[in-house]
Amino acid sequence: MTFATTLRSLALACAALPFAASLSLASPNAAPSPTPSPTPRPTVEVAFVLDTTGSMGGLIEGAKRKIWSIATAILDSNPDADIRMGLVAYRDIGDDYVTKTFDLTTDIQDLYARLLETRARGGGDWPESVNEALDVAVNKLQWTQGDAARRIVFLVGDAPPHMDYAQDTKYPATLAVAKQKGIIVNAVQAGAARDT
Repeated sequence: MTFATTLRSLALACAALPFAASLSLASPNAAPSPTPSPTPRPTVEVAFVLDTTGSMGGLIEGAKRKIWSIATAILDSNPDADIRMGLVAYRDIGDDYVTKTFDLTTDIQDLYARLLETRARGGGDWPESVNEALDVAVNKLQWTQGDAARRIVFLVGDAPPHMDYAQDTKYPATLAVAKQKGIIVNAVQAGAARDT
């Protein structure tokens, strides 16, 4: 997915947020209208799924900047929303970790600090544990239930998933679950590999 496509997806996701506004056009002599009940704040939840394997060595700082620019764009365009963000860093089987999860939180500065701490290491072969990371993001993060919340995942990486790991839930099945849960999944390609 190109930068322009990513921004277009972000703009569409942000435009879909439910915002309520009301104008009173009653005449000054009209009876006072009842006080409206407070409108609940819209909820926006965003999970960033980031490849932190060695192949991202020359790309990870740019990927972190891209993630933070998306995060701040969401914050800036939704000042009245209840915004929660999370991070799933992933590598591959045999590395220090397969996934490292920072659950959805309103403490965006803490999440930013966690993002800055991520380093590109491990991997070893070309495919990575993309399937596992996407499954964790969709099925293990504490998403708000119900239709009122807007839920978005940004998958950022430079390598394709291991489709040969029998224990993994493959990404097509995870994407079907995401659709059922109302989670929009966007992919942001780091690098230029065609098989990513």
